[in-house]
Amino acid sequence: MKIIITKPYLKAFSILFGNLSAGWFGLAFITPGFVDITLPGVLFALTKDIIFGSLCLLATVKIEEVIENEF
Repeated sequence: MKIIITKPYLKAFSILFGNLSAGWFGLAFITPGFVDITLPGVLFALTKDIIFGSLCLLATVKIEEVIENEF
């Protein structure tokens, strides 16, 4: 079974990961306004949000590079 990934699918994944990245960074930006950031669990959650946001942003960039080079 051969899986064919075409440009529209890659573009959709790129947009999806871009939106996920914005969501993670938005969550990291808004969270300190609602909770006490001196608690260790909250700092871990903020760090996790920033890491996931960065990974989603990196995925977006890599997919866009594939689209630009392959198509």
